[in-house]
Amino acid sequence: MYRIQGRVFIVSGSSRGIGRAIAVEAARRGAAGVVVNYVRGESDALETAKLVKEAGSEAIVVKADVGVWSDAKRLVAEAVSRFGRLDVVVNNAGILEPKEFAKMEPRDWEEMFRVHVFGSMNLARAAIDYMGEGGVIVNVSSVLGLRPEAEASHYSAAKAALIAWTIAVAKELAERGIRVFTVAPGGVDTRMARVWGSLDWVEEQVPLKRLASPGEIAKLILDAIENPYITGDVLTISGGLL
Repeated sequence: MYRIQGRVFIVSGSSRGIGRAIAVEAARRGAAGVVVNYVRGESDALETAKLVKEAGSEAIVVKADVGVWSDAKRLVAEAVSRFGRLDVVVNNAGILEPKEFAKMEPRDWEEMFRVHVFGSMNLARAAIDYMGEGGVIVNVSSVLGLRPEAEASHYSAAKAALIAWTIAVAKELAERGIRVFTVAPGGVDTRMARVWGSLDWVEEQVPLKRLASPGEIAKLILDAIENPYITGDVLTISGGLL
């Protein structure tokens, strides 16, 4: 089993929601250090860091927009400067803005891909220069990357691209002993998920008839990190939605 104990994590978009749950779960499993990343919501990020420390790990908070190459490089550099190493990157930063395709402007597509796809590529590319054998990159996608929905064509396309990139780069980095995989959650009870408004669809479409908790997603991700045979895989967790 791959040991979380003693590892150093960067979790992008970890001021709240799934990212916060991942950061805290990593600490509970013995991570040496966790880099809490945010773009907006400094107070939330500081709260995440507090929870990480209470769970037993060191933590630093770094404001950086991973969709900007220079920010991604700086985020990695600060992690290495503080902890002396980098073992795991979880690309979790994301946005969700439902919109009809006929009402979209090019900037809607560009921003969705900038955050989800280029943000993940930037952080992974910056990180692999510091990762040795045993490095792990996790990309948080979505079931919408596999089961696209109306009013989320840009989000679905970005998450599908992230899945394709994961599979391709996992084949390249396996030679360096670095694993790459993606987790595709269904509906998760987060602030971002509630931008859809009514959640009546959960009762109608999800066999388990509820949203997942962020902690349930985090546990799957950490379990998968600990499994040394997982790379290039797409792990779904959807309550039966997919």
